[in-house]
Amino acid sequence: MGQVAVAGLLLVIGVISASPGVILLAVLTVLISSLSTLWTRHGLTGVSYQRRLANDRAVWGDHVDLAITIENRKVLPLAWLRAEDYVTNDLELVGSGLSSSGRPGFAVVQNVWSLAPFERITRHFQVNATHRGRVEFDSVRLTVADLFGQDAESRETDLPGTLLIRPRTVPVRTARGAVVPLGARATRRGFAEDPALFAGVRPFQMGDSRRRIHQRAFARTGRPLSKRFDPSTARQIVIALDIQTGRAPYWSLTYDEDLVESLAVAAASLARRLIADGAACGVAINGWTYSLAHVGFVPPRAGGEQLTRIADQLARMSSTPSVPFERLLATLPARLAPGTLIITVSSRDPIAFAPSLRRLRASGFEHRHVTLGPEAVPLALKARLAGIDAVAGALTPDWRTSAALTVAG
Repeated sequence: MGQVAVAGLLLVIGVISASPGVILLAVLTVLISSLSTLWTRHGLTGVSYQRRLANDRAVWGDHVDLAITIENRKVLPLAWLRAEDYVTNDLELVGSGLSSSGRPGFAVVQNVWSLAPFERITRHFQVNATHRGRVEFDSVRLTVADLFGQDAESRETDLPGTLLIRPRTVPVRTARGAVVPLGARATRRGFAEDPALFAGVRPFQMGDSRRRIHQRAFARTGRPLSKRFDPSTARQIVIALDIQTGRAPYWSLTYDEDLVESLAVAAASLARRLIADGAACGVAINGWTYSLAHVGFVPPRAGGEQLTRIADQLARMSSTPSVPFERLLATLPARLAPGTLIITVSSRDPIAFAPSLRRLRASGFEHRHVTLGPEAVPLALKARLAGIDAVAGALTPDWRTSAALTVAG
């Protein structure tokens, strides 16, 4: 029986029995019913919810200001209004905790207000960028209650938003100099050397390719000496990043989170240094990047905006590989001009994809390999003994606190 019917029955009883108390109860029942109907029909009318991020890009470790504004643009006051804002569950919000949402991959940022007529309230929070990746804001559900604390009306509105958290970057230091691209203009320091810029000889080192031996100097001195070349800064270069971190098949969805983040930091740091020194730099990744493509790819270009494109691609990069690294390498000849230098970065044994590297060299591409992870040094030595131009990279003590990416033979 509805409240109006109950009120009518009480009114009849009160009139027949000449009982003012029962009549008053009937009137109060009608009043309560009317008030409840008022919030049910008009509680969310004129209510607006806004979410504003200070930036839609951040670097790991940054803090991004978040402002949430609720406004009641009508005469009817709101004693209790709840907002449930759906966000990806890896969001870290200072000043507010996350609640379970029931949606896979999403949590809820919940806020409750009391609003007077025509009142607007803004609350300020801080997003901690503690996870590289893509933070998604989805819909928001608003629920209003009447004066008696009962839910009267609820509404869900799409309010999409995205925050890209890029990996941090650090300076690149190496025994052979800082990383710069190949080309026609010489530079003091360089990771990649231009074979057209002969600079002398140095003692032969374990792992040097036999092709680097200077035959005339060897004949003259009786000691093996390796050719030394100057680095330069006017050549296309692509960083091919292998995000597979284990020996299990790429489709196993297993990964070492710290190793993946180390690879992302190393790739971003190399790209920043190369671009700063004038390189036309790009990146290729065997991972998902929120697109229909099976791999991530940014064509090599020069200029400061290119670093933004590469950083965004690394921010979108999944932690699990989408294709084997060999398949990614096989796609590069169709995407790049012959003569492009390809720097592969991986934490795995490069012998596993050595045939792909040989095919790249046979197709006119130059190659250098950077190993990373706890076995970086022995893997680099093993690769050099197999004829791969390889160096070991290290982020010491870890990718979160390292002051530089150290690259050495």
